[in-house]
Amino acid sequence: MTPARGAGRAPVPSGGDAAGDAGPAGNVEYRVAHLRERLAGEELGELGARVEVRPGSVLVTGTVPSAHCRETLLATVREELAGIEGIAVRCDVVVAENAAPDHAEELS
Repeated sequence: MTPARGAGRAPVPSGGDAAGDAGPAGNVEYRVAHLRERLAGEELGELGARVEVRPGSVLVTGTVPSAHCRETLLATVREELAGIEGIAVRCDVVVAENAAPDHAEELS
C-alpha cells in the first residue's frame, strides 16, 4: 500500500503551501509553522515566544531572560522568514529585568 499524498515532510516550493495553495498567504503560513517548530524544538522552546500571522505582517512576542536569548530568537526569526515579499515582520520581544532592586520597597 502506498502512503497517502502529503504524508511525508517533503519541502514545499516557495510558491504555495502543502495543500497546493499558491500565493503568498499559503507560503507565510507554511514558513510560520516551520518557525514555530524550530522555536519549540530548540533551546528557545522554553522561552514562550509567540508567533502570530496578521494581515500583512507576522508578529513575534514574548519575554526572554537575557539579551543573548533575544538575539538568538531574532536570528532564528530572520532565518526562517527571510525573503517573504509583502509581509512585515514585527518583533516585540523584551528582556526581563532580573536585577535586584536598588532600594527597599516601602509597605504601608
